Amino acid sequence: MLVTELAQNVTFERQMASNTATPLGIEFGHVDNLHGVKPVSTAPPAQSRLQSMLAPRSAFSSLNLLEVGSRESPFASLSARHGRPLRIAILSDFTRIPYANGAAFQTRFLYQELRRCGHEVTLIGPADPDATPDELPPGTVALPSLPLKTYPGVHIPLPLEAWVYDASRWNFDLVFAQTTSLLLEFGVWLRKMRGTPLLCVNTTHLVAAYDVLLPERLSKLGWINAGLELTLKRPYEKLFSSIYNNSDGLVVLSEGLRSYWRERGVTAPIHVIPRAVQPAIFDKPLGDDPYTHLGNASDAMWRGARLLCAGRHTREKAQDRIIRIFARHVAPVDREATLTLLGDGPDTPFFKRVAREEGVEDRVFFPGEVSFTKMPDYYAYADVFLHASLSETYGNVLGEALWCGTPTIAFADGMGVSAQIKDRVNGILLSPGKGVVGERDADAAFGRALLDLLANPQERARLGKGASKISRERSSPLAVQSRMADAFRHAQEHAAACGIRPAMEGPRLLQWMTTFQHFRTWSTVNGGVYLAGHVRPPQEKKRKSQLHPQIGS
Repeated sequence: MLVTELAQNVTFERQMASNTATPLGIEFGHVDNLHGVKPVSTAPPAQSRLQSMLAPRSAFSSLNLLEVGSRESPFASLSARHGRPLRIAILSDFTRIPYANGAAFQTRFLYQELRRCGHEVTLIGPADPDATPDELPPGTVALPSLPLKTYPGVHIPLPLEAWVYDASRWNFDLVFAQTTSLLLEFGVWLRKMRGTPLLCVNTTHLVAAYDVLLPERLSKLGWINAGLELTLKRPYEKLFSSIYNNSDGLVVLSEGLRSYWRERGVTAPIHVIPRAVQPAIFDKPLGDDPYTHLGNASDAMWRGARLLCAGRHTREKAQDRIIRIFARHVAPVDREATLTLLGDGPDTPFFKRVAREEGVEDRVFFPGEVSFTKMPDYYAYADVFLHASLSETYGNVLGEALWCGTPTIAFADGMGVSAQIKDRVNGILLSPGKGVVGERDADAAFGRALLDLLANPQERARLGKGASKISRERSSPLAVQSRMADAFRHAQEHAAACGIRPAMEGPRLLQWMTTFQHFRTWSTVNGGVYLAGHVRPPQEKKRKSQLHPQIGS
């Protein structure tokens, strides 16, 4: 009956955006359905206007999803090589999700899908004293750790207990290192000690992350930044390049990052794999309008354009630039427009101060960090999504906004943002400018583009339609799993071709030397990061993990 009805209404090709089904058993409706014509309202004019104010502002809510049978996951085919499910270790900076974090969400996706396909997955990361037993997924190994004061919720793993050094307890077919800390050295050690294939992931653009270790007033001093260049940036890039070259592959999230690491001497295989968007969350039926912080239906601000920016509140995300663009180039022209900055972080007070100093504190709203499952509502009820960060290896919030068909404006970064947006095809991509004058001109151009887009609903619909289509082709779980499964297989083949002779099979002295070499670097560098975390004053600790789906849930 269902097949007959589908055949009468649409062809198979028009019904599918890209894949016939996701591993989660959800079929995508044709992308045209995202921006279908709404029925003409027969309500009285006043009531019709009120309904239009309260309705989703993108057409994302009209997407029709059909439940179908699940196609076999690409992860299921990994068992063929060994004739059994794999034993896979995931090295992560988080054993739970303490706050909205793209890498942690991707770890959750990978962990769940691998286990769903029968593989034995062990999550290895720093011990989190705030974690409750129900937040730790089965197969978690919590390493000794110290808190990173700069980022509440982040802990630094260190080899501070004897059991960590026992190579015989770490029996895996593959280690997947999705970590930005020197926990990577643990993976390299296992590769040399046991011959375990190691696949690394680069999730942080190191260049953009250094200055956030400093207080705001120090980060603006030229000689301080020159010192960081010599003492942190270059040595860290050299160190990470060496680690990646001692692995069996590197996963990056954009072609720009592939070029970045090739230029810095990485010769290991590099795989470009985007992050998946979860249809189970982002294609669910929409809820009520979440913008309750704007007031009620009688307020002018409720009726104005809703601009949305989301992400962790740290300086490298550049939310302060979005506030200044809004204050100087948008607010004076559009008197009813508002800007909502979702998220939280160590620089939230700084961003609030910027809004106050720019004279728009009554039109810039900080709802804080909201439940991950509520994000589709925020995207759908917004008019335009804004993104100014130049530090993204990918940019999860950007990918989510594009998936939801929310018109988007962003600065080209040559990395994660540029990989996701094709200018005037699925969003608007602008040059960020260089230097004081260049950035000032770029901000003005950003403001003009935003005002033009707000004045042109047809263009917003066209860009949203393109965003939804391209995102579903690139970031569906099935597409990402296929690329990831290929990377797993290539890593195993690379390790076999390298002919690694496990140190465990050699003299005891060789084992000691191998352990000393890698655990010394691990301890020294991560210990230094822990100390550097005391430079910036700590933020008040807030428990927010219950806002987000946990890794093992």
